[in-house]
Amino acid sequence: MVIILIEEKRQQMIELALTHGFTAKETIQCSQELDELINRYLRETAPIDHSSSPVPQ
Repeated sequence: MVIILIEEKRQQMIELALTHGFTAKETIQCSQELDELINRYLRETAPIDHSSSPVPQ
């Protein structure tokens, strides 16, 4: 499940930040990967918006 991947990536990012610094290349890369996972989760869980589709008459 993606929520587990998010939590694991978040922990990895925290460890990298504490070890290498918040602006280290490794930390930034991990942060970007975390962003992708969060975006994926939001896409998968977002309600479908039908307001922009044409209404049949």
